Amino acid sequence: MSRSEEQDGSESTDDSRRRLDQSPEELFEDLLSAHQHRVYGYIFAMLRDTADSQDVLQQTAVILWQKFEQFDPDTDFFRWAVTVARYEVLNFTKYRRRSRMYFNQDLMEQLADDLSGQDNDFVETRRAALKQCLQKLPEADRKLIESRYSHGLGSRQMSEILGRSPSSICNSLRRVREALHGCIEHTLLREDSKA
Repeated sequence: MSRSEEQDGSESTDDSRRRLDQSPEELFEDLLSAHQHRVYGYIFAMLRDTADSQDVLQQTAVILWQKFEQFDPDTDFFRWAVTVARYEVLNFTKYRRRSRMYFNQDLMEQLADDLSGQDNDFVETRRAALKQCLQKLPEADRKLIESRYSHGLGSRQMSEILGRSPSSICNSLRRVREALHGCIEHTLLREDSKA
C-alpha cells in the first residue's frame, strides 16, 4: 500500500483482492504494519511518554488481535485501531492516576475526542503552536509549567519549593493553562487565515 493510500485510508482493488487470499494472521499483520506508526502517534499525543506509549501500543495490538474476527475488512482499520487505542489510553491513565504526569480522566477523554480522526499533521501543528506559546510566557509562568509537567511535581511539592500555598499554585497553573489554550487557539486561527 502506498503512503498516500495509507494516509487517506483508500486502497487499490488489487489490495482488496489480495486480502481475500490472505489468512487472518497475514491480513492482521499487514494492516497493523501499515497503520502502526499513526496509531503510535495518536497514543503518544495523549501520553507524551515514549515508554508508556509503546506499552499502550502493545496492549492495543493485543486487543486488536483478540477482536480481529469482529473487524470488517471493508472498513477503515486505522479508525478501528484508534478507537481501541483510545480506550487503552484511558484505561492506562485510570490506573496511573497517582502519577502527577497524567491528566485527569475527563481531560484525557476530551483529548481523545479531539484527537480522534485527526491527522498527525494536526497534532504537530498544535504542538508547534504550544511551543511558540510557551516561549511567549513570562519566565515565572514557564517555570511553573515546566515544574508541573516536565518534572512531574505536584502542587504540594511546588508550594514547598516556591514558598506558596498549594491553592495558589493550583490557581496559577489554571491561569497559565487557560492563557496557553487561548494562545494556541489564536495561533492556529492565524495560521488558518494565512492558508
